[in-house]
Amino acid sequence: MSKESPYEQFSSFDMYPLFIPRICYLVKDMNNSNNSFYLFIVSKVGINSKGGRLDRKYDTIQLWGLKKIEEDFGYISINKKKLMDKIAGIFNSFSINFKDPDFKDFYVVGSDSFKTMSFLTPKRKETIKSFSDEGFKLEVRNSILSFGIPDMLTVENAEITSKFLNEI
Repeated sequence: MSKESPYEQFSSFDMYPLFIPRICYLVKDMNNSNNSFYLFIVSKVGINSKGGRLDRKYDTIQLWGLKKIEEDFGYISINKKKLMDKIAGIFNSFSINFKDPDFKDFYVVGSDSFKTMSFLTPKRKETIKSFSDEGFKLEVRNSILSFGIPDMLTVENAEITSKFLNEI
């Protein structure tokens, strides 16, 4: 893994991380050095219970991207709304309720509503809305954006993830 990658800053340093990076690629934009990002091939770890104790097992190989962004936005999580998200939103005090009817299909959680709103520029909203896969996960921790599709690694997922990170 690249020593310059933001993985250590982004990870929560859990004793049992759900994602274990195996390979890291730095993707550079030849025209704009501020638009580079990192792609990680990771082993997604599943936890299962056997006789009262938890065992770790490797479930899938996935591709996730990290990108350093221009300012500190605190914590933000964005995904497509599902039924469980709608139920959880009732109990979550961090939910940002958008009045924007064009962005109503997304569940947005943020630690600071002002920072969350400033992160969601019209260009970023359009990029997020144009993304076709409903299972994507977008998370921002301070000045690092994480994006991935929690599915098995495929060439198509790699191309989609790279395109999204380049545009956001």
